[in-house]
This record gives sequence, structure tokens and C-alpha cells, in this order.
Amino acid sequence: YSYDDAASNSAHKLTQKAAIQFGSGALAGHFMTDDLRLGTCDGTSSSGQIHIKNQKFGNVEKQKTIFTGSNFEAIIGMAYPALAEKGVTPVFDEMINQKLLKTNVFAFYFTSKQAEGAGMNSDLTFGYYDKSKFKGDVDWHPVQYKYMFGVKLDDVKVGGKSLNMCADKAEGCMITFDSGTSLMSFPTWAAQKMM
Repeated sequence: YSYDDAASNSAHKLTQKAAIQFGSGALAGHFMTDDLRLGTCDGTSSSGQIHIKNQKFGNVEKQKTIFTGSNFEAIIGMAYPALAEKGVTPVFDEMINQKLLKTNVFAFYFTSKQAEGAGMNSDLTFGYYDKSKFKGDVDWHPVQYKYMFGVKLDDVKVGGKSLNMCADKAEGCMITFDSGTSLMSFPTWAAQKMM
């Protein structure tokens, strides 16, 4: 499905312009408010869907680089409100505000191309995490940097050997989980310790 504001009875185009630059592309358009439905959809029923009312979002009118073609249906920011555009409540926070979730969690499950070929698809769940996707227990860590999910990093091990990466950092190290990139980046001092 592709979003078509002209086909929606609840869409309202706002005067506020939207633009975002990524490391691998850019999107531009206008902000809209509309009801947003996540989940299986035939366009008429909402069985099993999450229905967010009056969500403000950027409607893409121009795109370049990897955002051309049919490889993207939508881009939804999952970071904390501090990272959002002024006056925009992120989708997950709006779900919480509207009390749409059984539990206020979301979870990603990423697979490889080979796994997808075998029928194991990546997914994003809201309100729960799928325990069939992993073995063992979840190891929870408090979010210390409520901007892009920054958590404390104690160390990095390569081949079971500690790099003592954070041993000389009085304030400790921080790692951010970013589902919007397939890249990993390190500050220069950390990259040097890995070499």
C-alpha cells in the first residue's frame, strides 16, 4: 500500500514543511495529520490493527538516492520525542498517549537475506516482543540517553577477548541502537582500540 492523502477522508495537509537528511538519502514534503493504521490491512477493516488517531507525520513529496523506487513504504522515527521535529509526537509515543498497547514496548527482529529466502522475515512488533524469535532470557538495560536509546557499554569483546574499550573512560561508554541504519560507527579512539 502507498499513502495517498487525497484518498483519505481524515487527512489534513499542514503548512509546516518537512525535510530530513539521512546518511544515504533525503526526503522532503509537508506535514499532515491523519489516522494511521499499522498491521494487516485490506483498506476497509481494522482487524488486529493499531489505529492511531490524528497522527502528525511528514508526507513525502520528494526523495533521492536509496529512497527512490519501491523499497520503502514508510519511514517512522522510533526515537524519543527530543529527536522529533518540533510539534511532532513520535508514533510510538502517540500509541502510548492513546493507550493502544498492552505493554509499552516495541521490538525489532532482523534476519539476513538468506534467512528471508527460507521464510524467516524481519519484523517490528508493538506492545510485545515475539519470544519465538530467540532463545534464553531478555537482558534489559536502562536507557541513559533518552534521545536515541543510548545505553551503557561496558566493553567490546572480539573472539572472546576483551578490548578494555571503556576501562579508561571515567564517565563510561555509551552505545546507541539505531534501526534506521545498517552501518556501525565508532569514535576514532574506539576504532583505534579495535585495530
